[in-house]
Formats: sequence, C-alpha cells, structure tokens
Amino acid sequence: MEQEIITPKAPPAPISHSMGIFHSFLSAAGVVLLSITKLGAALAAVIWAVSQLLGLPDMVMYALMALGVIPVIWATLWVAGRAWHVEQLLETGRDVDRPVFEALYYWKKH
Repeated sequence: MEQEIITPKAPPAPISHSMGIFHSFLSAAGVVLLSITKLGAALAAVIWAVSQLLGLPDMVMYALMALGVIPVIWATLWVAGRAWHVEQLLETGRDVDRPVFEALYYWKKH
C-alpha cells in the first residue's frame, strides 16, 4: 500500500517564538540553575566516591571539591551564554544553530 506525500505549495511563514525579554531571561536562568546543580552534584558525588575508595583524608576530599568548583563554574558560564544565545535566536524567529564549544564564545560580541 503506497502513500502519497502531500507537500504544501508554499513554505509556511515563519512564526515568532517571541516571549519577551523577561521570559527569555527566566528560561535561560532556569537552564543555568539546572546545569549548575546537576554538574555540582555529579562532581561532588564522584569526588566523594573516589576519596572513599582510595581512603583519602577528609581534608583532601574537601580540597578536591573546592578545586572541582572551577570546571562546574566554567561549564555553567558556557551554558548560560548558550542559553541566552538560543533565546535570542528564537526571539528573532531564527532556527537554533550548532553550538560552539569554546568557553566564553557566547559572551563575546560577534
């Protein structure tokens, strides 16, 4: 049984995903909060598990957790920039582009 593919005569007009600056900020902030809590919890769990397996003293574990904050903050800054960039693309009716995996890429003016 063959099915006929129906195509429109003209491409549909782009619709605006505009929510306003406040809602864009809330959406981006939600992504940032989610990323920092998930990344922070995952890093803390891994550091705790490794330190328990290796029998490291608690002070070493706390020092490793303090150092582990650096990649969590770094990744969260990237996620924040990317989330705001995506919200701005959607605000102007454009499609989401491919991510650029450079730390502060989205914080620079282009």
